[in-house]
Amino acid sequence: MTSLIRSLLIGLIAVSTAIAAVAPPALAAKILHRGNGAEPKGLDPHQASGDPENHILGDMFIGLYTEDVDGHTILGAAEKVDTSEDGLRWTFTLRDHKWSDGTPVTAADFVFAYRRALDPKTACEYASILYPVKNAERVNKGELPIEQLGVSAPDPKTFVIELAHPAPYLPEMMTHYTTFPIPKHVVEKAGSDWTKAGVMVSNGPYMLVERRPYDRIKLVKNPYFFDAANVKIDEVYYYPTSDESASMKRYRAGELDTLDRWPLTEHKWLNAKIPNETRKYTGLRVQYTVLNMRKPPLSDRRVRVALGEAIDREAVQREVYFDSYGVEALNVLPPGMANVDLSAKVPWAGKTMEERRAEARKLLAEAGFGPDNPLKLSYNHLNRPDTKRYAIALQDMWKRVGADIELNAKDFAIHYDLLKTANFDIAEAGWIFDYNDAQSVLFLFQSSNTGLNYPGYNNPDYDRLMAQAENEKDLVARGKLLGKAAGLLINDVAVAPSCFQYIRPLVKSYVLNWKHTPRGVNRTRWLDISDESGTVADAKGGEAGAQASEGGFWSWLASWFDGDAWSKWWNS
Repeated sequence: MTSLIRSLLIGLIAVSTAIAAVAPPALAAKILHRGNGAEPKGLDPHQASGDPENHILGDMFIGLYTEDVDGHTILGAAEKVDTSEDGLRWTFTLRDHKWSDGTPVTAADFVFAYRRALDPKTACEYASILYPVKNAERVNKGELPIEQLGVSAPDPKTFVIELAHPAPYLPEMMTHYTTFPIPKHVVEKAGSDWTKAGVMVSNGPYMLVERRPYDRIKLVKNPYFFDAANVKIDEVYYYPTSDESASMKRYRAGELDTLDRWPLTEHKWLNAKIPNETRKYTGLRVQYTVLNMRKPPLSDRRVRVALGEAIDREAVQREVYFDSYGVEALNVLPPGMANVDLSAKVPWAGKTMEERRAEARKLLAEAGFGPDNPLKLSYNHLNRPDTKRYAIALQDMWKRVGADIELNAKDFAIHYDLLKTANFDIAEAGWIFDYNDAQSVLFLFQSSNTGLNYPGYNNPDYDRLMAQAENEKDLVARGKLLGKAAGLLINDVAVAPSCFQYIRPLVKSYVLNWKHTPRGVNRTRWLDISDESGTVADAKGGEAGAQASEGGFWSWLASWFDGDAWSKWWNS
């Protein structure tokens, strides 16, 4: 190489080194990739019905109340609340904040949202969660005009709720997505298209920029969020992860930073190899078997009791779920429920499996079933490895008492659509509590709840107890009424409790502030990514910041200088 070229290159290297010394380092975007379970049904808070939607919508919207990093209830869109002495009038003062398009959020948006949720035309599956609001049930049933709903906006910053009865659980209830505000100015203009990327706006920490069905949902930080300065994650991707085996591979490959739940079949490997990333803890959730009471033979309590007590739940947890799924449930109310009597137990509590099987055969015989006339029904379950193994175990247990049960595996959306339309005999179901109160699960089985009362339970005594609890201000007295209602439900075996499920996510060690919250809710707003991990863009090629973090031309030049080609050429 000529001395002139060598001199020029030495000068070029010196200049580039000087620039690198004074130039600030490129800041790559912090990106979080979350495995989120089933494909979300939609992003309209009034059409959502599952936990996958809850995680996404809770990142995009914020109601009057929200959750803190530990999952506890704090004020959200409201900065102040005043409650009347009788507990029937709640006056919220909204904080100054905007929708993601810069339009101010007003009390009119809340009035619009509550009326829309309860409008019969909306067909909101969770409308009944708002029934504590004055006239809500009658409005939802079309018996009163929507304008008579007990909500009002005296001015843009004041939202008033009139209640039909005291509701001490109202703050926790209002963290649910059905109570979120809706952008009136967008919905009225775009109609059903308002949830599309590029159209949808939100008032929470993040806003929607992309949705690819059955692929991913991309949210980015909302610059108009009132606490945007303290939101650390710039972008969050949500991926459907119903296939647990495939999702586990993606997590191990570094494509996912969190996974909604780890496969039970991998429990040995996980606990041995990445115990610090493998989480497992009890939460406010219950799994149960639903029995369709609307028609024979399941309208006969003897048949329902026989099917319920034939299940060996301890064996299921030990042999099917490797002691990693949950603990046996003898009620629908899990330990840790606040302000409720938990003494009620299922009819088979305290009996040995031998006693239960003998009683189950006897009850089925009394109902007209036996070797010459076996009970034939179908059992619907989710199309997942864990639930498939569980279904096979149930089928064998039921066969031992003389029941011939056909198994039907269904994808998440289809499974729950069949439950809601009563197109099943027996089915798997579960409930993740929307707030820490027995009302959160017991309201499902009121005869007035047409959307979520899967077994078709219709017991006037149960409805009466629930109504009394609604109007009881004393927490101890109210707790006893709710405990009695739970006792009626499980004694009638409208549902047969199976277990109180563990919350079991996988979380990379570099994801900070992921807490063991009662409902398994970890809003991205509170999370961060450790500097020790490098940026997510570096690790997985995130769209934003990847090129910047690589350093462009100077990074290429430096790597070439370090290579063998440079050495050979320089010495030539």
